[in-house]
Amino acid sequence: TAVKQAFKHPSGSEYLGVAVGPDGLLYCSDKRGQVTVLNRQGQVIRSFKVKNGGSLLGIALSRTGNVIVSDFDNGYISIYTAAGEFVRQFGGKGEDQGQLSYPCGVAVNKEGHIFVVECEGHCVSVFTEEGTFLYRFGHKGKAEGEFNYPRYILITPDDLVYV
Repeated sequence: TAVKQAFKHPSGSEYLGVAVGPDGLLYCSDKRGQVTVLNRQGQVIRSFKVKNGGSLLGIALSRTGNVIVSDFDNGYISIYTAAGEFVRQFGGKGEDQGQLSYPCGVAVNKEGHIFVVECEGHCVSVFTEEGTFLYRFGHKGKAEGEFNYPRYILITPDDLVYV
């Protein structure tokens, strides 16, 4: 199908995350620590490796057009320009405030805050685009407001958060 073809990884690997830019370009992350940018026809426009090169489970675009990826293996959030130039990195493996326990999904709200789903931490941590820790919500469980190895996050245009 056209969708399958458009998301075919050049190496035969699989994309783990995808974000759509305002120009319609697809920003795809993979388990090899690489971001690949595709046009609507599925052709590779450019690609770049991220610092530390872990499995990039989550990818999002900031309000300023930067590419935000979550490095599951190393516990970092890395930010790059759309052209692939390194901007900053924050987090790091751990459970302390500002550290991340296996980050998966990542999303950005209207204010530009970065929401990071922590699979092993059973929570969501929120940062500024500069990497300043703001707050964390959720904990392990199955009741309302609790998470059990959460992976994905979506923030609607009116700032509703779905985990």
